[in-house]
Amino acid sequence: MLKEVKELFPILKWGKSYNKKFLRLDVIAGITVGAITIPEAIAYSSLAGLPPQAGLYAAFAALLVYFIFGTSNQLSIGPTSALSILVGSTIGTMTIVNPSNFWAIASFVGLLVGIFSIVAWILHMEFISRVISRSVLTGFSAGAAVYIMATQLSKLMGIDGATGGFFSRIAFIGTHLYEINIITLAIGILSVFYLLLSEKYLSKLPNALIIVAVPILLFTFIDLSWLGVSLVGNIPAGLPMFEIPKIPNIDLGLIVYLAGFCFILSYVEGMGTTKILGLKRDDDSADSNKELLALGLSNISSSIAQGFPVGGSFSRSAINEESGSQSPFSSLVSALIVIIVILFFTEFFSHLPETILAAIIIVAVTKIFNLKELKRYYIISKKEFVYAIVTAGGVLFLGILQGVVVGVVISVLGILYNIYNPHIVELGRVKGTRLYKDIRFHEPVETISNVLILRIDGAQVFLNSENIDNEILKRIKERKEISVLVLDMGNTDYLDMAGAENLELLHGILAKEGIELRLAHLNSPVRQLLWKMGLNKKLNMYKGIYPTIDDIVNNWEKKYYDEEEK
Repeated sequence: MLKEVKELFPILKWGKSYNKKFLRLDVIAGITVGAITIPEAIAYSSLAGLPPQAGLYAAFAALLVYFIFGTSNQLSIGPTSALSILVGSTIGTMTIVNPSNFWAIASFVGLLVGIFSIVAWILHMEFISRVISRSVLTGFSAGAAVYIMATQLSKLMGIDGATGGFFSRIAFIGTHLYEINIITLAIGILSVFYLLLSEKYLSKLPNALIIVAVPILLFTFIDLSWLGVSLVGNIPAGLPMFEIPKIPNIDLGLIVYLAGFCFILSYVEGMGTTKILGLKRDDDSADSNKELLALGLSNISSSIAQGFPVGGSFSRSAINEESGSQSPFSSLVSALIVIIVILFFTEFFSHLPETILAAIIIVAVTKIFNLKELKRYYIISKKEFVYAIVTAGGVLFLGILQGVVVGVVISVLGILYNIYNPHIVELGRVKGTRLYKDIRFHEPVETISNVLILRIDGAQVFLNSENIDNEILKRIKERKEISVLVLDMGNTDYLDMAGAENLELLHGILAKEGIELRLAHLNSPVRQLLWKMGLNKKLNMYKGIYPTIDDIVNNWEKKYYDEEEK
């Protein structure tokens, strides 16, 4: 029982063996990340279309829960740019009369994300982190980065009224350039330059907090209202009212749809961040299944605290790692920093210029626009590059949520395409050896007279078995005078009944042509299926005998086949 409890609460496991020498590092990392979380949480609230305090509530609630249930020593959880814009842009399409309902719906989405995540944890569905391919995620991130930048340009320039999708916002800004507030734009551009340069030369400092603190002091103690710079406005002090969000009575289908994609995106981003930072430090402490529970409870906690969907932030997690975080204890420290600000310092943040929040967001999303990775796809795999570009285009032309849908569909179609068209290669014997290799890449090789050797790289299932048979028959016609077809099944890790039946069909077609079908390197599951279906005799399979390609070829060359009863 105690063991099961420890498995449920990772803090009991790592806390028991916690090294006191790590305390200083965890505190430093927690304070650093907490200082960065505050302006980012406020900024991401605006992306989600919510008041600034919503992001602070989401941040502290998620960090507290992750401290107890998280398994990664580096991951920092809270509002992220992608989730915030996904929530804001989708709920923004709904017809909502009362603005307070917008906030309630966002919190309810967070609750659903948490429920989906916990259900996935119960069902051990950690494979969900691989639903979206890396190329599609890169494309989505690139498209989302450009889309988010477009939403912030008007705030950076002091132009009011820009709404809608990517192109409508750009068009609006282009036709309202005369409304630019020069002071607002100057503050925004200076903030962008400072953040970019400080990341390179002053990376150890909480630069986002510094760029926030300076103008807050100026606008708090000096009357600068005459400049016409828009400020964040009132942020109420004190912890939120904790309550379970009510089910909204508006477009529930779209809300569930949104929550589902928020869940997938948050888990994919979080696990991707965890793996990257874990490899960097050779730390494999993170448990992909337990992270589903941690993510679920963090989102439920955020929703009860009037927050919105949260996930693992790559930028804050990277800072957490660089600051020396050794355990989830750093999340507790970060949560306490945010709580202190909520209780005592929100009045100061109400004097923060919106253009600085826009600068923080613009610089933050430049990190998720991975141009280097896109170039790499273009050079190595044009197909992966197309996946990325189409996904990015989906985000810009259709919207954030629709872009996620496009990405998932492309990922699934890509998987189906690869299954439907498995790689089939012809093998030949490398001269002077008993090795059989791809004849296209190994010279010199011997092709054995009257014997065709093919290797099928991938599963043989209902989706592709007919296609495989057609390709094999095509190869036989090209070679002519074939007496034996050897199929190397070593790379066929799975065979379903439809695939087995098509092997039987292929055997029948070849028998009419006087061609024998032989199978080499069968793994145990595939072999057992063929035996259960009674195909062992037709396919020349013997009990206790696992022939290699060389066995079959040698027997053929000697014109000898074992006639032992099967």
